[in-house]
Amino acid sequence: MMELQPYIARIRELEKLLKQAEQKSDILTNLLKEASADFNQTLERVTTSEENFRAIFENAPEAIYIIDVRTHRILDCNPFTAKWLGYPREHILSAKVEDILEPGASGIPENIRKALDAGYVHIQERRFQKRDGSLADAEITGTLIAYQGKTCFLALVRDITERKQIEELTRYKELFENVTDPVFINDAHGRFLEVNDVACSSLGFAREKMLQLTLRELTPPSQLGLLVEAAERLQRQKNVQFELDIQTRMGLPIPYEIHSSRIHYKGSPCVLSVARNLSIRKKMEETLVKTERLLAVGEMASGVAHNFNNLLQMIMGSGEAALAKLGGGKIRECREAIESILNACRRGSGIVRRIKDFTLSNTHGMDEAQIFDLEELVSEALELTKPLWKTLPEPRKYRVNVIKCSGCYIKGKPTEIYEVLVNLIKNALEAMPEGGTLTITSYIKSDKVYLEIADTGNGIDRENFQRIFEPFFTTKGSRNTGLGLSSSYGFIKRHLGDIRVQSTLGEGTTFTLILPKSTRVRQEETEAAPLTRLAKIRFLLIDDEVNILRSMEMFFEDSEIEILTAKTAKEGIQTIHNDTLDVVLCDLAMDDMNGLEVGQAIIAHCRKACIPKIPFILYTGLDKKLDARILKESGVDRVVQKPIACEKLLHIIQSVVTGQEPTGEQQCRLDICRT
Repeated sequence: MMELQPYIARIRELEKLLKQAEQKSDILTNLLKEASADFNQTLERVTTSEENFRAIFENAPEAIYIIDVRTHRILDCNPFTAKWLGYPREHILSAKVEDILEPGASGIPENIRKALDAGYVHIQERRFQKRDGSLADAEITGTLIAYQGKTCFLALVRDITERKQIEELTRYKELFENVTDPVFINDAHGRFLEVNDVACSSLGFAREKMLQLTLRELTPPSQLGLLVEAAERLQRQKNVQFELDIQTRMGLPIPYEIHSSRIHYKGSPCVLSVARNLSIRKKMEETLVKTERLLAVGEMASGVAHNFNNLLQMIMGSGEAALAKLGGGKIRECREAIESILNACRRGSGIVRRIKDFTLSNTHGMDEAQIFDLEELVSEALELTKPLWKTLPEPRKYRVNVIKCSGCYIKGKPTEIYEVLVNLIKNALEAMPEGGTLTITSYIKSDKVYLEIADTGNGIDRENFQRIFEPFFTTKGSRNTGLGLSSSYGFIKRHLGDIRVQSTLGEGTTFTLILPKSTRVRQEETEAAPLTRLAKIRFLLIDDEVNILRSMEMFFEDSEIEILTAKTAKEGIQTIHNDTLDVVLCDLAMDDMNGLEVGQAIIAHCRKACIPKIPFILYTGLDKKLDARILKESGVDRVVQKPIACEKLLHIIQSVVTGQEPTGEQQCRLDICRT
């Protein structure tokens, strides 16, 4: 029994341990049950949370996407993202985040590094590019998450495009109403969609009326080409700047410098324009340009005087020769001498006309456009500038080469192109102070007329190359206004042309004029039909120059014209009251009355006598263009410019009396300004 005692004690010890183990097992079982319950509850919560996240992710009304922070690849996105950007979801999941942002977007790696450091991203603005190419403004916020075993960034994107547009519209409205220049918005057809108060007051329209008009309707017909050209340029570039006259409600054209930009207004592509009134600047420029023209004529004065002295010598010598031959009975030689006198007078008239065209050319529109030969204009410009390049002390200092091309017809104002040519020739000569070669070349290419004016002078510095056409820019010091090339550029642009320049320092400069080619209308070469002849035309000439009266009497005394003359306006009016007349020609500037007052007196006499108004021709040597309204009120039927050949004057008188137009060689277009 004693031998079993140790075993019995061991068994009791084991039973005790077993009992403790059973107790611990029960405790562990209870703990496992509790842990299992907690796990199931947690699993249920996680499942619910994931379902909620997925429900939010799939149904959120804003774009949500997840990107791998290492590769920037988009791992997941919600349906709204695909719908918002316009791409299939599969396309987005195969792209990187850079592929859906606007081209050139920067700072993405830096932003991701900041997110890794902070664990989230504050609100940040980005622009996204949609499938249709449009851009959308958006705010991005997000946080770091673990997704598919990777560190990722979950981004929440909110579209703020409409908010941005409202903010821009608010700023635009404030600027639109407070700017001191006319501002307006036009649609693709030029119709005004919005105008500020300054535009309405400047042009004299009520807002409601102006919103019914188009910019084309307010543009003078002569400048429609400029408007079309600006519209074409605006299709190629976002902003354009151009000059255009805009007519007020009263029809008065106002010059504006217009800055136009392409914008979107109320969901449609439109044009926003700001117009700056150039009236004061244009008047200043015109005054300075006229001053520069007069200075240029002053530089040529000695040459002009030389030409006139030669002409006077020809007239004096031929007159004395005619008297001598007439005294000797040599009628044929006398006729030759008289023809030389007439030829010298015509040459003198041409010199005066060229100087007048250069100094008095106006800059208003293209109302007097005509088709002319550019080559003839080049010859006249060279003739006017001859005193500059054919100087008497150094007759061989300059060499002038002219390479002509036939058919160089263009449409425009000859006086403006004439001024451009004189300016460019003068500049070329000034660029060759030590002498050189001036080459003028014309040619036709692709329905364009090209005229190159090249010199072998100093050339133009590269730093000045981009500024040579700017108003008031000059490298010649205070003696030059800097408006020669600027005005020339404006003239060429007004003719829908272009002016280009190439220059090499030390070698020379070439200016190229490019103008649209026109076709000259050929008149049928038929023999001029004679004007209807009347028995005798009673013609009254009123002029205070006795020599003019006498020369006219001598010419008309053997013609079908019965001429009466008067040395004063009062004497002429008395003749009108006492005689029956077919036509009256009166000088504009006289001592006692001017020609317009004589015309008004004729109207009053005819009304009182109850007879048709006597045809009235105004005769003047002044260059000033008379107002058409004043001419009409004074009863003027034609204006004749002195000097004019008596033969041409005869045809004018016949046409005025018979009501027939001169044709063929009888046409006196250059001498007559019809009212």
